[in-house]
Amino acid sequence: MNHLKLNQTQIQAVVDQLTSQPDGVNRLLEIAMNSLMKAERNAYLEAALKGNKANGYRSVSGYGVGDSLSLQIPRDRLGGFKPTLLKVMKDQADSLNELCFELYAKGLTTRDIKSITETIYGQHLSKSQISRITSSLSEAMQAFRERPLAEYYPIIYLDATFVKTRRERVSSEAYYIALAVLADMTREVIGIYNAPTESASVWNEICIDLKNRGLKQSDLFVIDNLTGLDSTLETHFKAPIQKCILHLKRSILNKTKKQHRPEMVSDLSDIFQLENRDDTKDALLKRAKAISIKWQRYYPHLKRLEDADWLSYYATYLSFEYDIRNMIYTTNWIERLNKAFKRTLKIRNSMPSVESVLTLLSKVAIDMNSSTYRHPVSRFQKSHLFK
Repeated sequence: MNHLKLNQTQIQAVVDQLTSQPDGVNRLLEIAMNSLMKAERNAYLEAALKGNKANGYRSVSGYGVGDSLSLQIPRDRLGGFKPTLLKVMKDQADSLNELCFELYAKGLTTRDIKSITETIYGQHLSKSQISRITSSLSEAMQAFRERPLAEYYPIIYLDATFVKTRRERVSSEAYYIALAVLADMTREVIGIYNAPTESASVWNEICIDLKNRGLKQSDLFVIDNLTGLDSTLETHFKAPIQKCILHLKRSILNKTKKQHRPEMVSDLSDIFQLENRDDTKDALLKRAKAISIKWQRYYPHLKRLEDADWLSYYATYLSFEYDIRNMIYTTNWIERLNKAFKRTLKIRNSMPSVESVLTLLSKVAIDMNSSTYRHPVSRFQKSHLFK
């Protein structure tokens, strides 16, 4: 395009003509950016050493509004000229990478991301380009999962969530989560693991990993009744264990006939008197035995409520201050985290690989660590664990 000296009226006429066209804004941006870079090269050459001069242009694509821009980058013979706009374009590319990073972390597929970036920026990203971006996300999330841990966490919650994952076929696989309360009363996800099914050997590997990354001590583990978890924890750590009372109640009620459920709900609440400040472990065990005897002719499996060793795992909370009991008798905090996981994963019917699930769960965990979990839980101030 010939660069002519135009007056204000002529310039306005050109702008009006361009912006009236469907892609007019982008064409106007092209003219402005190309002119700026050419003017910057002229100024550079005027101040440069003798012997240097203009050396044509190289074509590149930039990000426009719903379309790409065709830009002409001016060159000089000695190769020293770099337009200021190149940095702006690099920043744009970095921002686009971050956008792809975030979209993938929110559960969108590479096809979804390709469509969105093309619609917004007019920039066609190939599947391999997006895959490279998501691979860098995967590497960053793996580093998060393998990061060193503190030696001590007052409380650690452990639970599992299940996600439909493709290996040779699609099936629900277990993903194990470790959520810790730190000495400053904030929370942090410290572990995310995968195994196709629950087993004691899986928990053994998880405990070994936590120790290898630095964990030496905790004052309490809060867990669900997951296969082999209690015995494995006792092998690796000398800390009391609280099993989730809500999961126990749910399990009992699921096996209770409909006509008995209202009374069973009342009896279970009588066993676990969570609002009773003066309750004791011995009193809880006595109440459990009485209710076991009451229901055994209908539900023989409830005889287990008379097993003091087994039920003691559900009464550990009574050894702690009343003010924190409602935060340690259940794994509800991980349940809420699992809901955040599900919101990200629900966009897809199933995940294409274990690594993709671990990547997305890790990104959600990082976001939670930097938002909700960074605020101290003030009620813990009333516990000896945080003195």
